[in-house]
Amino acid sequence: MLTVHSRRNRCVWPVLVAALFLGLVSCSSDDDAAEGNEGPVQTGTVEFMANGEDFIREPFVSKDGWEVAFDHFFVNIFGPTALQAPWDDEDADARGASGRVAPGGVKPMHAGHPHTGIPAGEAHVALLGDFLVDLHQTPLAAQGEDRTLVGSVTDRDELGNLVRTGNYNSVNFNIKPVEREAGAYTGACPAMSAVDCEEAAEDMEGYSLRMVGTASDGVETVGFDIRLLPVLDGDAQASGIGWSSCAWEGDPASPGLVTAGGSGWVEMTFHSDHIFGNGEEPDPDLDDFAPGFEPLNKLAETGGCSPGEDRCIVATQEELREQWGNLVGTYPELQYAYGMLVYSLGTLGHCGEGHCLH
Repeated sequence: MLTVHSRRNRCVWPVLVAALFLGLVSCSSDDDAAEGNEGPVQTGTVEFMANGEDFIREPFVSKDGWEVAFDHFFVNIFGPTALQAPWDDEDADARGASGRVAPGGVKPMHAGHPHTGIPAGEAHVALLGDFLVDLHQTPLAAQGEDRTLVGSVTDRDELGNLVRTGNYNSVNFNIKPVEREAGAYTGACPAMSAVDCEEAAEDMEGYSLRMVGTASDGVETVGFDIRLLPVLDGDAQASGIGWSSCAWEGDPASPGLVTAGGSGWVEMTFHSDHIFGNGEEPDPDLDDFAPGFEPLNKLAETGGCSPGEDRCIVATQEELREQWGNLVGTYPELQYAYGMLVYSLGTLGHCGEGHCLH
């Protein structure tokens, strides 16, 4: 009897081990669900676009009458995730009414993982890593495209998520501080030369966003170079800011529609007028919470400026907070400048005209 029992065990264990192995493979093949019983899955391509629109590419008038013209508007995008979301009009109204600020920033492995704002079981795909983009550039202008192609995913992303056919109508994305190791940027610059990429990353190290340009009130021209959203508590990945549930609003109606073998796109849109306001088409809902340019003008000084600039300011977010605080006695209105700046940065990210949670 013992001999028979022993042989039975020798037969059963390989079957159990094989079954366990197959189960592990099927569970790890896709981030969302095993495909074993679904039959062939049709897939396509999702492109991730970044757009600064004309408020970054062209001069515009701030709420306080300064004509602002950017030379550069760098953002360090981190882990954008496109998703198929069952939004309806009521959802869109709720998202547009107010945003949610996550204390300390958003801290997933990449935007959307864990599934920040992604309904359980919904198809989603991601780009992994950091992508440094200058939103003032138009690298694809010769092709009739003002936006920057950050990257694309065809068939399956690096996490194993399939680019399933359907409408990728929403996007999650972060901007986080630039990191460098051994003197080199740890991410990619999808629309810059290697030399320009390293120079931009070096100048921006430790910060998520950098604005460079000039502002003129018709009498003086003031240069500015401002670095924002720094590393907090020594953790770059948990710093910066994240936007989720960004549902597309704009034309075309369904740019993220992916058919079998076809492609769609999602857009990460940045609205600089949320920082400076809009003097040409005033909007109280926007302008009342935008700091404008005047708080920066009050810190500008002569000396060390570029040709054509009467005064200039080079500052980090920490320096703005300190210097505005020091001038509150002289300019009482500056007591609100830093808080308004931080608030406006939270509303910077959009998906076309669609609002996000942040």
